[in-house]
Amino acid sequence: MEPHKGLNVFSGPSGAGKSILMNAILALFGLSESEAAQAEVAIVGIKPPIDAPIAIDGDEIIARLIKKDKTRYFVNDAQIGKTALKAMFEGIARRLNQKDTADISSNNLLSLLDLLANNKALTDEFAQRYDRLKTQKAQLEALKNKEASAQDLREFARFELDKIVSIAPKEGEYERLLELKKRLSKKEKLAEILEKTLEFKEKESEAYALYDALGLNRAVFEEAMFDLDATIAKARSALEEIETLDPETMLDRIERLSSLIRRFGGIDKALAYAQEKKAEIASFESLETDIKRLTNEVKELEASAIALANKICEGRIKAAKPLETKINGFLTQLRMNLAAIALTKTELNEQAGQKAAIALNGASVEKISGGEFNRLRLALLCAREELQEEGDRAALFLDEIDANVSGEEAASIAKVLKFLSTRYQIFAISHHSQLTSKADAHYLVSKEHGESRVCLLDRKGRIYEIARIISADQITDSALKHAEALLDE
Repeated sequence: MEPHKGLNVFSGPSGAGKSILMNAILALFGLSESEAAQAEVAIVGIKPPIDAPIAIDGDEIIARLIKKDKTRYFVNDAQIGKTALKAMFEGIARRLNQKDTADISSNNLLSLLDLLANNKALTDEFAQRYDRLKTQKAQLEALKNKEASAQDLREFARFELDKIVSIAPKEGEYERLLELKKRLSKKEKLAEILEKTLEFKEKESEAYALYDALGLNRAVFEEAMFDLDATIAKARSALEEIETLDPETMLDRIERLSSLIRRFGGIDKALAYAQEKKAEIASFESLETDIKRLTNEVKELEASAIALANKICEGRIKAAKPLETKINGFLTQLRMNLAAIALTKTELNEQAGQKAAIALNGASVEKISGGEFNRLRLALLCAREELQEEGDRAALFLDEIDANVSGEEAASIAKVLKFLSTRYQIFAISHHSQLTSKADAHYLVSKEHGESRVCLLDRKGRIYEIARIISADQITDSALKHAEALLDE
């Protein structure tokens, strides 16, 4: 099929496969489950979102599904999940069904009022201000929660820091103490060796005399003796240092440093942890200042957001009656009771602290029939299209939108859909002659020998199909004349 840009209507006997066909097309946009084993659709001239999961080159998008043990989806031959597929085509394809209440939601009604009131600049500025306000409030709440437990946290941080500060570890100290401990254990041995070495040094002159007596060069021996003097000095210094040590104090120090190493994995890590605790304590000390600053910022942001919200709400209140008039113009065409919009004040929120509801002749939308619900949505959709600038619109899928309505009501729905088809590409299943006669393209879905087929009808075929709808399968001359008259309207 190559559907028309405007109103495409599908008709045919019950059980011919119209809904199966529609669901297969919807499945290609992620909007339904498909009973088809294979389906493919080409979307031309509409760009998906910039952040779409699959990059699209050119002006054509090919969506395809293959169903075997499970359904797999493809866009331009790249496989894609159903959720991602639906997100990708959001704004390109839309299905109207009884479960879809978006058109009568408070958010949609408020957006219609904003369109009529030219509130875009205000709502954009408010959205930025309100997002900033939410962020600042969240930060303030986090600080207040932190303040509530700050006393315990501060005391714990000080306790942790004091344990390290009281030991006052230094880099390399532990290793040096271990070396001293090792020397202490060899103190007596070192003293004994030093004493014997000093005895040897006392006989140094005899060694020199031997060298002289033999006429040998004693330079090497002298150098060795100089080295020995340096070694003796080191040994004496080590013994003096050991003598000044208090073994108990040293062992206690080693044990305290060991406790830090066991807990933190090293003296360097203990020192780093101490710095963290110092910074944490400093942050607690600045907490009160930060809370005061953020509190003032929140108050200022809230005041400015409320001022903007009041302007937005005032514009909506002024736009309510004109919007009612616009909606009621379409409802009158649709043979419906008139609607009234009620605005109520709420706490400040994303919608500027306002809520909207619509009622038909005093009856809430929860109490109206399915047919009334469908026609109300059409009226709201038409009102939006009159308010919005022209541009790309979604493909609109309607499954028996004119079901369970009278002939006059069906005619009014057909007229309204004809208006919408100037903005949308519409796909509608219908059992009414009024809608089928207004189609830009009329397709007959039929079934022969268990196989469904779709055929684009020419004028003659449309006359016969509309006559069949009028006369309930018994095509009469009067039904044919009526069908031809409908097409000529």
